[in-house]
Amino acid sequence: MRARPARSGTRARTLTALILVARIGAIAGAAAAATLAASACGGEDAADGDAAVDGPAGDARGPTAAEVFDPTVVRRFELTVAPADWAAINADPRAEAYVPADLRYGDATLSRIAVRFKGGVGSLGLCFDAQGNRLCPKLSMKLKFDEYVRGQRFAGLKRLNFHAMMRDPSHMKDRLGYGLFRAAGVPAPRSVHARLVVNGEDLGVFALVEAIDGEFVEDHFRAVDGSGEGNLYKEVWPLHPIAEPYLNALETNEDDGPSVERMIRFAAAIAGADATTLRAVLGAWMDLPTLVSFLAVDRLIDNWDGIVGWYCNQAGTCFNHNYYWYEEVGRDRVWLVPWDLDNTMQVPSPIRAAYGMPDWDASPSDCALRPIFLGFYGRPPACDQLIGLMAEVLWPDYQARTAELLAGPAAAAALEAELAAMEALLAPEVATDVLGPGLAAWQRAVDDLRADLPALRARVAP
Repeated sequence: MRARPARSGTRARTLTALILVARIGAIAGAAAAATLAASACGGEDAADGDAAVDGPAGDARGPTAAEVFDPTVVRRFELTVAPADWAAINADPRAEAYVPADLRYGDATLSRIAVRFKGGVGSLGLCFDAQGNRLCPKLSMKLKFDEYVRGQRFAGLKRLNFHAMMRDPSHMKDRLGYGLFRAAGVPAPRSVHARLVVNGEDLGVFALVEAIDGEFVEDHFRAVDGSGEGNLYKEVWPLHPIAEPYLNALETNEDDGPSVERMIRFAAAIAGADATTLRAVLGAWMDLPTLVSFLAVDRLIDNWDGIVGWYCNQAGTCFNHNYYWYEEVGRDRVWLVPWDLDNTMQVPSPIRAAYGMPDWDASPSDCALRPIFLGFYGRPPACDQLIGLMAEVLWPDYQARTAELLAGPAAAAALEAELAAMEALLAPEVATDVLGPGLAAWQRAVDDLRADLPALRARVAP
């Protein structure tokens, strides 16, 4: 049995301040965002839905999601944006403000969709220096299909994400990681590669990633709870005894007088658990095999910026990020969903190699905060009640599931086959991507990833 770590006593009680800290890049442009949103909708606020007009509820004659996420091809998406609008959002991408656009995809067209840049501190924020000068030739973007036309969908989807992969010159980590989660039975987004063109300018290759939103949870959880219309929360850990942090994190049902009492009770159950009761608590609130599969994949790809990455301010208020919770309708059951896998499959792990942070299953000698990067402090993962107890109590399950993955979808031959297929698919695309890393640098990154896969497998092998 692993020794329990000492507790710091600095657990977060509100998420509001953390969201402000973690989204520094977006805050600076808040005023510009409001202005752009208003101008994009003829002077009205599209976020309130007042300027939206009713549109068709579906697009039965258009492409399907299965076609859009076909992994054997690189699809081409073409946007037409009014030059003034395109110039406005490029003047301050960190504002993350939507403007109208028209979309062409093959022979299909869709009018009055919305487009904006997207990203957090580590992606969009780091693409600008202290003076606001842009450092990255390519930025991630989001398309939203119902911002101006209510009910409008594309391939049954409400949103699409185009990730620039600026922190992943191999262009493969999102797709490999999400594919492993899905192969392990964990609800996770689909990810393929696509080419994006705006006003005739080819912006190159992006990772096309399914959005985690109401459409996603309906598709993935309808069979589980009969509707898939439960609460979806972004980046709020079950730490809080009050409603505000969970309400702030809601991604669905925000306008329906939502109740978050289940998450409050889930947090209370975790807070009251110990090594003798955690299995029963988690078994009552979660599907244990799926949770263990989540942990096995998350650790296999060494996702140091996900649920095991704890960042704190000087006051000791700490948070993790890059995940969602789905809360079922009608019973006390929640599900973890992974998100944002660009900081994965790095050998050695920067959080451990550069900053000496212990791994998730290591019982630290103390839970003192230590400086890491971007002005944040780090805290050992096992200092969190749930992370520490899962590493202790679920370790045999985790090792058994890891062994299954290493013999199945994460077998050396399976990973090499997936990597080789993507390599053949992407090589001609990267060669013509003038905003990308260049063919030679990309090939070196692919070779590095190929060389790192055995080390990633060996690190978690039981």
